[in-house]
Amino acid sequence: MFKNLKVLELSSVLAGPAVGMFFSELGAQVVKVENKTTNGDVTRKWKLPNEKKSDLSAYFCSVNYNKNYVFLDFNNQKDRTELEILIKNCDIIITNFKGEDAAKFGLGFEDCKKINSNIIYAHIGGFKTNSKRVAFDIVLQAETGFINMTGNEKEFAKMPVALIDVLAAHQIKEGILTAMLLQSKEKRAYKVSTTLEETAIASLMNQSSNFLMARHQAKPLGTLHPNIAPYGEVATTLDGKKLILAIGTDHQYEVFSKIIRMESKWRDRFKTNQQRIEGRKLLIEIINTKTKEILSDDLIEKCFEKNIPIGEINTVEKVMQSETAKSMVLEEIIDNQKTKRIKTVAFELTS
Repeated sequence: MFKNLKVLELSSVLAGPAVGMFFSELGAQVVKVENKTTNGDVTRKWKLPNEKKSDLSAYFCSVNYNKNYVFLDFNNQKDRTELEILIKNCDIIITNFKGEDAAKFGLGFEDCKKINSNIIYAHIGGFKTNSKRVAFDIVLQAETGFINMTGNEKEFAKMPVALIDVLAAHQIKEGILTAMLLQSKEKRAYKVSTTLEETAIASLMNQSSNFLMARHQAKPLGTLHPNIAPYGEVATTLDGKKLILAIGTDHQYEVFSKIIRMESKWRDRFKTNQQRIEGRKLLIEIINTKTKEILSDDLIEKCFEKNIPIGEINTVEKVMQSETAKSMVLEEIIDNQKTKRIKTVAFELTS
């Protein structure tokens, strides 16, 4: 799709490299420039205890695929000349410079535009309120309200992936694609920028509207949903499996209650979503007394037949064994090491 597109990745860690990998998966020529003085992207060293010291980290490999890796020192004149050639010959630059680093290195939008008048310059910052702050995902999750909503009443929890980085990558991809559409009408330079902070706040979605419109203060609910029940509640079956419920309508609840043979008095007591929200603790206790009498496969099959949203709580290992996941694995040899990752492009385009 992007066979003739040239992308220069001047970013590290997760968000920027994920954007670069998006374009590389779609055929673009992506050059990833890493800092020679620090032995490259810091995530090369973010290894699990069982990973070999000499190997690339699985973390690094997750967002680096089909790229050309170049190690440069921005303060070295020879390397600087090589970098300017790369800027002149590329279509898109992806950066995540902190604070005033772009200006310090002479690699801001205006600098790059002088070298390449048609450049699309994409920048992912950390904090909109303070560009000099070091920005790591868990701090953003904390400061933008996410961690105050996760976990349970006893302890907080973070998302087990760098969610804000992933979402910021999507924001920048959308911005770049928008700039490319604009360039099809008028060839000129464009700057696309976002911050992890703005991305996180934009992603609060219904939780932000709950506060803005109803002054509802979100609190840790574990897997539960503040507006719907039983949605996120966990049901245990006869064979000990844990199933998660996602019942979003009164009709779905009525059908589900009949599947598990709930007594009519409980069906009537929790007939509406508002009643279920108010009495959700008692409701899930009653549901579990019924589901513990049913084998998981039987319950899932009956729910599927009646279009009731329900699912197993699976391990990553089990997910990776699915046919869908297997079809999404990308393999590549980097530095004589066989690497694997799941592709980031999860859409199909047909005509």
